[in-house]
Amino acid sequence: THWLACHMPLTLPFAGVDRRTAYVRAILLSACLAGLLASAPVWRNSRTFPLLPIAPGFPILPAPWDACLFGTMLLALVLACWFYRAAITCFLLAGLFAFCEDQNRGQPWFYMYWVMLGLTLLPTPASIAACRWAVSVAYIWSGVQKCQPAFFHNVPAWFIAPATHWHLPAAVIDLLRWSIASAPFVELGVGVALWLPRLRWAAIGAAAVVHLTALLFLGSLGHNYNVVVWPWNLAMIALVLVLFALPPEASIKRTLAELRPSKPALAILAPFTLLPLLSYVGWWDSYFSFTLYAGNQAKADIFVTEAFSQRLPSEIHAHVHKLRLAYNPQIQGPYVFDFQAWGVQELHVPPVFEPRSFRSIFNFLRRYSVEPGDLRMIIAPRSGPLIFCQGDGEWPLGP
Repeated sequence: THWLACHMPLTLPFAGVDRRTAYVRAILLSACLAGLLASAPVWRNSRTFPLLPIAPGFPILPAPWDACLFGTMLLALVLACWFYRAAITCFLLAGLFAFCEDQNRGQPWFYMYWVMLGLTLLPTPASIAACRWAVSVAYIWSGVQKCQPAFFHNVPAWFIAPATHWHLPAAVIDLLRWSIASAPFVELGVGVALWLPRLRWAAIGAAAVVHLTALLFLGSLGHNYNVVVWPWNLAMIALVLVLFALPPEASIKRTLAELRPSKPALAILAPFTLLPLLSYVGWWDSYFSFTLYAGNQAKADIFVTEAFSQRLPSEIHAHVHKLRLAYNPQIQGPYVFDFQAWGVQELHVPPVFEPRSFRSIFNFLRRYSVEPGDLRMIIAPRSGPLIFCQGDGEWPLGP
């Protein structure tokens, strides 16, 4: 013990780095660790909800090796406090492999942490400048994605629905609804105003209000939904404060000057910034484009017959509901299967909102089908016509 104490002295976490870098690292590591722990079921390969590998034939670790991989990711985040570069490199590789096993692990918070942890491996000051840029991009795209009719028509009413049980005056409920409806412009404004010295503190305050409001309505007093994004909301407030609160380092001119000599930073930030454009035509994932509670992700409805629903395991059958409205018997069915609720219950995260994910679930359910009409699905992609699926075929609906 004495020899160890002499030759391997204990050091403080993040020794040898400046205070701002240490704060950024601590925020990312703790928030990512909390998110992983809250979403532990999605990182298991032995489960009922189907895996969505990156490609057919990609190797899937059997139990208990899937748990070992997950444990490696958790341990790497802890050890990064002392062995940052080696531990984060291990985490990034393990996280990439885990995502390739199941794309449902590509949650927006995990994607952002993964990219930003990679950016923190760059030399200072490029690493801080790159993280600053990434946070701004996330706000801008989150606001831009919400600027469309589906958000304004559907999301504000759903978001503030818990407030109707708080015995608030009708005028307050209306004010809350209008406040949520302003979120696209607030988030877009935050992403831009963070770079403007005169508006920076107002932007920081607006960001805090946005995230605390999200925590209120998504938390235990509200929908009690999507627990994994609760630490993400807190982490965003902390990141904004640490990265932007001290001028003049947060100026756009100085940030660009610090980024320009770093080719790795530019190589990472260019696709991070520009690829969300492709989400509008379905060529880049909505989750990787910060399409958060925007109402414009790809969607699908899975219709089943009563006989089919009775053949499902009890944990899946619990999410089958009878349609209360008239339906088209040519393409629909009397019951609808809420696969999103099933996914959230089993994985502790929402499954990815992409047509390939819907097809994976549909193909999994086909094992319980006897007649072709037992199981049907209608996919509404982000771009293009509706798609009707039955059996092993699919056809476009409409023009």
